Amino acid sequence: LKPSRPKFCWTSAFSSVRELLLPAMGSDKSGKDKKPNGTNGTTAEAGKGNDTSMLIFLMVGVWVTFTVFGWATEALTSTPYGEKEEKFSFTWSLVLLQSVGNAFVAAICLLMTGSKSLTGGVPPLDWIIAGGAYLGAHKFGLLSLHYIIFPMQVLVKSCKAIPVMFGEVIFEHHVKLTLAKIVSVAMLCAGVVTFTFGKGSKKGEAFELDDKMIKGLCFVLLALFCDGVYGPYQNKIKTKAKAVGVSITGYHNMFNMNLWQGVFALGFCLYSGELPKVMEFVTRNPAVFTDLVKFGVAMAMGNIFIFQMQSSFGALTVTKTTTVRKLISVLFSVYYFGHSLQPMQWAGVAMVFASEPVAKLLPGGDKAKAH
Repeated sequence: LKPSRPKFCWTSAFSSVRELLLPAMGSDKSGKDKKPNGTNGTTAEAGKGNDTSMLIFLMVGVWVTFTVFGWATEALTSTPYGEKEEKFSFTWSLVLLQSVGNAFVAAICLLMTGSKSLTGGVPPLDWIIAGGAYLGAHKFGLLSLHYIIFPMQVLVKSCKAIPVMFGEVIFEHHVKLTLAKIVSVAMLCAGVVTFTFGKGSKKGEAFELDDKMIKGLCFVLLALFCDGVYGPYQNKIKTKAKAVGVSITGYHNMFNMNLWQGVFALGFCLYSGELPKVMEFVTRNPAVFTDLVKFGVAMAMGNIFIFQMQSSFGALTVTKTTTVRKLISVLFSVYYFGHSLQPMQWAGVAMVFASEPVAKLLPGGDKAKAH
């Protein structure tokens, strides 16, 4: 008999997509942690291998999408549009755009993974606190560029891992600092700082400590403070939820953080009257629309990786990954645009990529990786 042709099963297809979107850290449909059928070493080894594979996948995803996002952001903010060579300077609208895109993508992912609640059962106040700090980190970082040169902003922001590390200790009392974690963070920061200073500033851009620069540094420090709040506070939300038997996924984080950031950004846009100005700018310069689409899509895709990593591996792992991403973005620019690197910059590159292997050789190396 001629074998019958298998029919396409929509239920199976949906289940396959759902499995890809579900947090791959051992969560079933009900949101409860799965337990292995046995307690032998093979099961433990398989679980550890899956965790490592997921971490590598998320890290690569972050590096690729945010490198594209960085390119789109630079193109959007530095391109002179139209005959008058106008520049797009509406930062509140950029924050709102990325919030809307991210929240929309996260909501779709939550629906596809069968989540019964968009908030995960977390009190709104917790999401408001985390979302407000998330907004502050973005907005203060952008504001600083009105007062200080870009290399200085990158220099200070490269120390983001430090407030996040201490934020984890403050908000999550069970998290302890280890020598490996401290050395790894220190090497990451030192590597990016060395790379930045190795390049030097552009002609005419001097590091003079005047009132303007002090104001810019204050904005960067405020951004760093917000970094040290929203990342670890997400961990606290997850820990509190787990204590009452509720599983919070990266998509819950992504949706609610961007929802409240978007609410705040929309309020500021309406208060300042920025939205009509943006519409007028796009009408005068239609070419900016393409750059806005690239900006929104790249950010939304990148945040899927970011928030899944945040949920599964913690705030410090996210910070270290995004710090390396900054370096990769610069290296990509060097390769693509034909720039040259100084010996001091190559030393910075080596320092950044050697941070994780060195940390593994120190006491607490495994815990440093887990956070």
